[in-house]
Amino acid sequence: MDAKRKDARNRIFVGFMFVGMGIGWLFDQLVPGLFIGMGVGFIVQALLEDRSRERTTGGDRETAPDQTATTARETPTPAGVSEPSRATGAPPDIETVWARITAHQGEVFQLAKGAGFTYEVVGNAVVPSTAKVKIQKSQFAKALEHVPFKKVTDVPDSVFGPSYVYAILMDPRIRDGDW
Repeated sequence: MDAKRKDARNRIFVGFMFVGMGIGWLFDQLVPGLFIGMGVGFIVQALLEDRSRERTTGGDRETAPDQTATTARETPTPAGVSEPSRATGAPPDIETVWARITAHQGEVFQLAKGAGFTYEVVGNAVVPSTAKVKIQKSQFAKALEHVPFKKVTDVPDSVFGPSYVYAILMDPRIRDGDW
């Protein structure tokens, strides 16, 4: 979340607090007015943060980007990581996919709605450039059990950061023809 949006949400809270205090003062009920204003301020602030988070992660109504324009590049399999036969139809294990994810960090990926982002792999987590979150390797492992996805909402609800997980796992560089 950028600093301007966070500052605006904080000012909304303070604004509601002062409105409540003013109404309380007007009716000679300063403390109850203050608490009512603070309560409304917290609620509005939480709603705005949820709305902002939905925009950051893409919301629920995203559909698959056109995958035909991008060609898959072969990603070498790191030593010691086995890749299953493509004839089996089963996706490779998380270590193979994680090696691909690591190999393509810093490159531009597309969210389903078209916004571009890059990511950095820090330990066992992906850190997208457009959100202040860390998406753990375990989230990709959970999602990998359900690939391929047609749209973001196909990513299981238990997976954190579904828009980013979808964008990364469904990219031809990560799929490498496996799903």
